Amino acid sequence: MSASNFSIKVPASTSNLGPGFDTIGLALDLYNTYSFESIGNTGELIYQSNLAQIEVPYTKDNLVYRAFDYVFKKESKSTPGVKIFFEAGIPTTGGFGSSSTAILAGLMAANRILNYPYDREKLLRIGTQLDGHPDNITPAFVGGLVVCVYANQVLDYIKLPWDQNLFFVVVTPDFKVPTAKARAVLPAQIEFADAIYNVGYSSLLIAALAAKDTNTVKKCFKDRLHQHYRAKLVPGMQYVLDVGVEAGAIGTMLSGAGSALIAVVDNDQVAQTVGMAMQSAWMQSDVKADFRIIRAIENGASYIE
Repeated sequence: MSASNFSIKVPASTSNLGPGFDTIGLALDLYNTYSFESIGNTGELIYQSNLAQIEVPYTKDNLVYRAFDYVFKKESKSTPGVKIFFEAGIPTTGGFGSSSTAILAGLMAANRILNYPYDREKLLRIGTQLDGHPDNITPAFVGGLVVCVYANQVLDYIKLPWDQNLFFVVVTPDFKVPTAKARAVLPAQIEFADAIYNVGYSSLLIAALAAKDTNTVKKCFKDRLHQHYRAKLVPGMQYVLDVGVEAGAIGTMLSGAGSALIAVVDNDQVAQTVGMAMQSAWMQSDVKADFRIIRAIENGASYIE
């Protein structure tokens, strides 16, 4: 391995923000960290983590190594021996793009070791092809609020600043919803009126955020494309979301495919009230949940020497 030992820090992301299904994402102040160390034999892998093997494979099937190996094969190079330590700070299968962080880390590590054959845009395009979720991988890579379209294997995106007066209460239940399962409950076709509804509110949301018009932002966390279908996988979801708004949140939503829920707030005291109210509401469905208060961030994935 030609590069010195290093680590890569990748932030969490929340996607959709209600109406922006598969097109809006935001980087959050939670991180996974991946450390890479050269070891002797070509193709050898030592994988370690603070997560148990039941949560993440310690074999070459894990996403970090698969992305790492992909770059070397694409460049017709032998994959070097590597020791990877994965320190998880983002809930897995919670709706925060943990899989995107793994793919980005593997790509960025291989790119560095090969002396950067790919620029950032090329790396992001590869990552999107591997991940399939541009609204997670793009904000995790570039930071901030991202509006993106991935069509015909072409990624287009715009990064926008997030209003730092708005932050989040993240409420995480004691169960997980695999992304594949959350995708499987969605219909193959939707009503034309529902498509118009989501296009309208996602467009209005971005315009209101850009204008820092909080009163309009409050009206925009609405959806007809995914949340009500996924509610069957998240017991008590709609009730907990409604309680969050009643407790003072600007808006509430499912984070990505779930299982975590997010409330948008603009006041520290209200944030605590909202978190405790949503936590208590979930207990009525016999679901234990934790909450934390986090902020959006403007910086994406980075190397740590």
